[in-house]
Amino acid sequence: DPKKIEMARHNATIYGVQDKIEFIVGNYFDLVEGLKADVVFLSPPWGGPDYMRKDSVYDLEESLQPVSASKLMEASRKITKNIAVYLPRNSNSKQLAFLAGPGNAVEIEQNFLDRKLIALTAYYGDLVQPVQK
Repeated sequence: DPKKIEMARHNATIYGVQDKIEFIVGNYFDLVEGLKADVVFLSPPWGGPDYMRKDSVYDLEESLQPVSASKLMEASRKITKNIAVYLPRNSNSKQLAFLAGPGNAVEIEQNFLDRKLIALTAYYGDLVQPVQK
């Protein structure tokens, strides 16, 4: 979305990091083979306001549009194993763990705004903090 890239570029300038970011407009799945990065941050469409139903658990395979979380992660791992994904607060935690893959971990951060839980960010790869012993 060119408008969102314009806003992101503006924010990067405000925070003084514009020279550390390359902004690309295009279909992620068309571009993924040629991308190289240390980290991929994903904020996929959540599929509309239905994700906010308090009693429901957000299904990452059925509700993310236009592709499932597993397909999004598979594509992103072609770029790097270090992936962060911003998702609804009621995301299925078992699915988040499954996305880490065998023998790997996920770290889940709760995101609050004005003391209200608004979302989760799931971290994979080297973005997972080591367990303190």
